[in-house]
Amino acid sequence: MKRNQSIFTLAALVLAMTACNNEEIPVPPSYSDQYIEFGAPSIHVEAETKVGPIDQLPEGSSFGVLGYCLAQKAPDDATLVESSGALPWENKKNLIKPTLFYQKEVTYSGSGCSYENPVKWYDPTNYLYSFFAYYPFAPESGFSILSDENTFGAPSVKFTMPVGNANDISYDLNQHEIPDAMVAQEIDVQRNEGVVPLNFYHILAGLNFQVNNYNKDPEDPGTGIELTVHSLKLQGEFYKSIVINFDKGYDYPNETYQGTYTLVESDISVPAGTSITEIGKRTLLLVSNISQTGKENGYFGNIEVVIEYTFGGERKTQRFTRPENFLPAGGTIYTPQLDFISNAFVLNFIVDNNYQWEDGGDSDITFE
Repeated sequence: MKRNQSIFTLAALVLAMTACNNEEIPVPPSYSDQYIEFGAPSIHVEAETKVGPIDQLPEGSSFGVLGYCLAQKAPDDATLVESSGALPWENKKNLIKPTLFYQKEVTYSGSGCSYENPVKWYDPTNYLYSFFAYYPFAPESGFSILSDENTFGAPSVKFTMPVGNANDISYDLNQHEIPDAMVAQEIDVQRNEGVVPLNFYHILAGLNFQVNNYNKDPEDPGTGIELTVHSLKLQGEFYKSIVINFDKGYDYPNETYQGTYTLVESDISVPAGTSITEIGKRTLLLVSNISQTGKENGYFGNIEVVIEYTFGGERKTQRFTRPENFLPAGGTIYTPQLDFISNAFVLNFIVDNNYQWEDGGDSDITFE
């Protein structure tokens, strides 16, 4: 009798221990035999961009990705909850961390994408995954991640203009070193959709300068005086950085840099009645701080356009500040038109519909 009682007691203890272990050590989520792959990224553009900003990622370039799927049991309990896999992002974002990818470099080959140490999808096909991305990946190109691997919800990234120690107006700024910074997000992606699509959005504003020589007699087309542009510069104090909170919009740190962008440094002739478009042959990309609207510090910062030219044998220099009615937004390219009328320039800023990426002006990010 005692032996049977001992056997019963041992069996009960084993069952109790097994139940306890099942609660404390849950079975990990099962994975499928398919790897998460990213398709060729697309870029949100309204029309083809010919120079400067890109409308297709260069072959061999890379972007960073953060990936999410399962939420954890509680803020202080990191146990992943399998049933949360099928929940939409909005229902689980407060308890989800980037457990799939964090600051993962993905390289574009020209037709597809690849990354080291591939990650598999979970086995259930109804799980919903979310991905956030930024381009370019290289830290020296300007992007940094503000949210760490233990941050719940959508990440925050910061783009800082890679201008070095530019703290004086005499600093020679190189516009060719400014990348076409972009971000993307794909929410609630399922495994059976195949590759993960990423549609990138531009975050900087672009300027394409144009010079128009309107000094021509309409009644006598053969008349008019040629205009020679010796130099064109944009100089002053510029805004330096922008923070993208993927679920809250943009923030603009109180960070600036100083220097001069030289767009034209050798003589360009503009015959009477003609125009030179995209002068400098490259779109100038800048941070547009839409939280600042003052004339002296609004949007691009406290800056001015300086043009040196010769007309009718007389060499002159003319300076312009930003027109108060010009409110540039990120994701849009503008054309500052220097219209030479009579014997002086007039500066006009227009939205270049041929180069418009997207409508701007809203401080909230809206992804499609």
